[in-house]
Amino acid sequence: MQESVRAEVGRIAPVEGLRGVAVLWVILFHCFVLRPDDPWVRAVAASPLAPFVRNGYLGVDLFFLISGFLLAMPWFVHSQRHRPAPSIAGFYARRFWRIAPAYYVQIVFLFAVVLPALRGTDYWRYDLWVYVYNFFAHALFLHNTTPLSSGSMAVNGALWTLSVEAQFYLVLPLVMPLVVRWPKAALVASLAIAAWWRTASQLGLDGLVLAELAMGRTWSWQEGTVRYLLLHQMPAYLAHFALGILLGRAWLSGHGRARPAWPFDLLALAGALLLYWTLAIDGALLGGWSWVLPVIALGAMLHWSASRPGTLASSVLGCGPLAALGRISYSAYLYHLPLLILANEFLAGTPAWAVIPFYLAVTLSAAWLSWRYVEQPFLRRYVRDREPTASAVTMASS
Repeated sequence: MQESVRAEVGRIAPVEGLRGVAVLWVILFHCFVLRPDDPWVRAVAASPLAPFVRNGYLGVDLFFLISGFLLAMPWFVHSQRHRPAPSIAGFYARRFWRIAPAYYVQIVFLFAVVLPALRGTDYWRYDLWVYVYNFFAHALFLHNTTPLSSGSMAVNGALWTLSVEAQFYLVLPLVMPLVVRWPKAALVASLAIAAWWRTASQLGLDGLVLAELAMGRTWSWQEGTVRYLLLHQMPAYLAHFALGILLGRAWLSGHGRARPAWPFDLLALAGALLLYWTLAIDGALLGGWSWVLPVIALGAMLHWSASRPGTLASSVLGCGPLAALGRISYSAYLYHLPLLILANEFLAGTPAWAVIPFYLAVTLSAAWLSWRYVEQPFLRRYVRDREPTASAVTMASS
């Protein structure tokens, strides 16, 4: 039986566009960080968009919200229809074939193209065991467990989020029976765990910190480095995933009801304004809890943009460039940072104004090629072999 998100609830078009927003946000942020003197970056930095772009790492937060929003829906649908819970093994298989093939091809690209281009073809001779460790840590999605591999050899530091996503996939089907029964309590518990972890990663968890420092004695890891690593582990993002899950449940509850469009656009705009205001004041309003405000704002944008077809927000997000970018957003995320590092290295003599447009063209082309010739064929093969009645398009959106 097909239990993917699209098979259970249909296509939620605005979410595709929000994926496009998220990946574009992250790409612009890395341009902002790695090319501060670029004329395009300077122009944005002097514009009202500056608070958004300099906080573009929040595109990752939006991705996490979207994952919770979509992936938990089949459990709520099955509960509403008094059907058995979705297959855990089937969920794991769909997730693997959705993310692993393109991810592994990108890992090969890092080792076979990016590292030789930046460090010479004999780069492996100097730190052989470090590269071997990195290869297997990345292959197992465990690269975010130590500073030795969390930066992905300084050529694709964005990959830490894939480790967090994989851990979420592992946990989700195990906890969803409890979440379906007590959704609000699950959100409160997730928020409490995330808040505790974020505080403890800076002030506690001494056993973990000492263990990491002992492992990294050869490389002289600093305590601050280890604590930064701990701050970016999956428990710190449980509130993101849990809020996304509850927003997905709310979407299911309201889906199909006849309601006027304008309140949804107004509330989505309110979420965007809350986000802008939060970023403009550098998130200092709530001290150690300030991380919650952007999550709430992004959650409001996600919920009100996706909740009713026919709104301005759903029309902008559900078709056109943002939706097209959303379809290739996963591959764009995989390749954008190493390609930017290569552009900085090898396009130094190019007119500064031309670098970012050329880089974006190459990145989007690489993302489309990966989507078309890696993501889609593997998804089609999985569907054909395991779920012959389903379509590859269904799988691609799940």
